[in-house]
Amino acid sequence: MKKILLTALLFCFVVADEFFEPGVTIGGYGEMHYTNSVDPDEDDALASTKLDFHRWIMFVNYNWTPEWSLKSELEIEHNMIGGDYGGYVELEQAYVNYHNADGNWGYGAGVMLISAGIINETHEPPTFLSVERPSYNKYIIPTTWFGNGAMTYGSFGDFHAKFVLHEDMDGSGMTDGTSFSGLRDGRAKGYESSAYHWTKNMAIHWTGMEGLNVGGSFTFGGAPTGLGDADEDYVDWNLFEVHGQYEANNLIATFEYGTTTFTHEAMNTAGADGSNLVVPEQKTNGYYFHLGYDVSSMMGWEDCKLVPWFGMESYDLNDLDDNDAIAHTKMGLTWWPTDNVAWKVDYDMKDNNDSKSNTLSLGVGYMF
Repeated sequence: MKKILLTALLFCFVVADEFFEPGVTIGGYGEMHYTNSVDPDEDDALASTKLDFHRWIMFVNYNWTPEWSLKSELEIEHNMIGGDYGGYVELEQAYVNYHNADGNWGYGAGVMLISAGIINETHEPPTFLSVERPSYNKYIIPTTWFGNGAMTYGSFGDFHAKFVLHEDMDGSGMTDGTSFSGLRDGRAKGYESSAYHWTKNMAIHWTGMEGLNVGGSFTFGGAPTGLGDADEDYVDWNLFEVHGQYEANNLIATFEYGTTTFTHEAMNTAGADGSNLVVPEQKTNGYYFHLGYDVSSMMGWEDCKLVPWFGMESYDLNDLDDNDAIAHTKMGLTWWPTDNVAWKVDYDMKDNNDSKSNTLSLGVGYMF
């Protein structure tokens, strides 16, 4: 009897291996937005409107074996590129990946995402409540943040960890010579990027409770400024963030906080009379919080979700000065007729210290 069972098990393993065929998997996502913005303090102000198919993304995955694969993602933003059009094409991912047969560790190299925050890695429109990504994810963590590098990852029970070694950031995009503007314009995006200092990214999260995902990351590196030698004149920066998500029992809640420190390690002759130009140290910080409740069951609806929600967002690009943070208060309604399609409406009240704006947004997004 034992011989029969052993033979059967061996046959199953052989058959499973023989039946694997290399192949291509296609996926993607997209979203269109309508926005109508007005200054609430100006009675006769003309509203600013925009209708934009913001993103179209195609994902192509090829499996050579059950463990070895190529993962790639091509993005077109704002419909048209070239000439007078402001859209562009980006290769956001293109990396060779090894994922072991047990499914708990792997590694890869190529064009890949930094593992910082929630939305940089998971930003398909049906996965978040608002029409636009939170403003925090533009000014504090610059989604989408991608570039050339290598990574390794693993799971240890309910803990999941990842380490990414990435290209240098571009320090000339982070500063105008007098202050720092944040991380967003420092992304090299894989275009002839350098690796004098390397960007190091470490992330961990825990999923030991149904519907809950909590974690954080620490990312740091040096960004050559172009003012002097790349290994001597650079921006020494670091980003720390913590986040949490809960989606169960009809409740959807998301929170994230991040802070970045910039220090100019200067060795140049760009100052007056050939002196050393040093940009003062600067810190940024911000957060966002979205809370919603699925009321579809109250209405007797099945196979869909209807979520009214409320949100608060804030970011400060220089918390060492006296200016207040820019704040957003939002409320909205998101409907999923099926899991991978979301129709959205939200109202955003923005307080920019010396000015205000109210924006009504409508959107539809999908993924497959």
